[in-house]
Amino acid sequence: MAASLALAQPITLQYWHINTEVFGLPALRELIRRFEAQNPGIKVEERYHANAYTGLLQNLQAALAAGNPPDVAQIGYLYTQYVAENFPFIPAEELDKRFSGGRWLRRYAPNIRQLGAVKGRIVGVPYSLSNIVTYYNADLFRQAGLDPDRPPATWEGWRRAAEAIKARTGKYGFYLILLDDNWAIEALIRSNGGRLLVCEGGYYRAGVDSPQAVEALAMWADMVRRGLALGSPLQQGEQAFLAGESAAFMTTIARRAGLEAQTKGRFELRGARFPTFGGKRPALPGGGNVLMVFSKDPKRQEAAWRFIQYLTSPEGFTLWTKGTGYVPLLPELAQDPRYLRDFMQQNPIQKVALDQLPFTVPWTSFPGKNGLAASQALFRATQKALSGQASAEAALKEAAQEINRLLGGEPCSE
Repeated sequence: MAASLALAQPITLQYWHINTEVFGLPALRELIRRFEAQNPGIKVEERYHANAYTGLLQNLQAALAAGNPPDVAQIGYLYTQYVAENFPFIPAEELDKRFSGGRWLRRYAPNIRQLGAVKGRIVGVPYSLSNIVTYYNADLFRQAGLDPDRPPATWEGWRRAAEAIKARTGKYGFYLILLDDNWAIEALIRSNGGRLLVCEGGYYRAGVDSPQAVEALAMWADMVRRGLALGSPLQQGEQAFLAGESAAFMTTIARRAGLEAQTKGRFELRGARFPTFGGKRPALPGGGNVLMVFSKDPKRQEAAWRFIQYLTSPEGFTLWTKGTGYVPLLPELAQDPRYLRDFMQQNPIQKVALDQLPFTVPWTSFPGKNGLAASQALFRATQKALSGQASAEAALKEAAQEINRLLGGEPCSE
């Protein structure tokens, strides 16, 4: 890291995040404690934001308008382009060049660096990377007469398993995470061969009303309608799984540590891959975030960069992976006995996420000044289909029309 930062008076950085007590907050607080011990002139004030990346982004808009932005914020991959195009910030590549000679970002593999890139410029430091895995209750499987050593691999297999679970225990077969960031619905659509956006004739258009997209959402909605799956927001769905009311919880690997702690002594927790549509190759949007800097003052920018350097150091990534489940973005740490080698060997659920890394695709970011509104249009369609207010086909057709109107001929390169 850079030489000690000379400060006339201590700096207190504000760090915005989405981490809760059961989703990374204990690890975050330990990271801050260690960072402050190593950097006596810098304090870090962490601030949680509800409703995940969407909620944080909405609050960030208000803070920027008021002239009081955070110094560092977690920006979900799906919103990186939107922030880069619409908000004032300091690009990560500029901070790296100014404070670490351009060496810090070069530690990442080219494809990892691209997670923080928009139009060829690295705007944020890639930090957290996750994919969607299937956590399941092995005890509930046994009660339903199913083999916990052979969890279903396909959606058709999960439908049959959910029918058996419902018939023999009265419980739900699974809960698929439902947040307004469209992560789960994109995993379904992409794994069935569809896309959220299509580049056609030099312009973007919505792809959410394709036959593949309609089929994917209709399958999910049908299982919710039949009581085989729970179609609630995240808090209720997670509680149902923890209470033994749902046999599976399909969500981010980043919740691994929290779920292991919460299920200990309740039931045997296991992990499996996200289901496929028959023999189709899965395509799982990479969840997680980049770290972006919004400080205006150069001294604060330097302090913010120092904090980011610690979070993305070997020690920082080791604590973060152990305390969450996020995949370390320096893969050599998984083989290094000083860092994560023993942990990886002893944690089969973490290995599920590593095995799924080849299926990672970029989390779709709707472009332009209306990108956030376009994303919300898809979420409303998902809600309508799951609640039975509209068929999947009707809901997605309406969403596609709204998205196309909002995009307004946004250019793309084929």
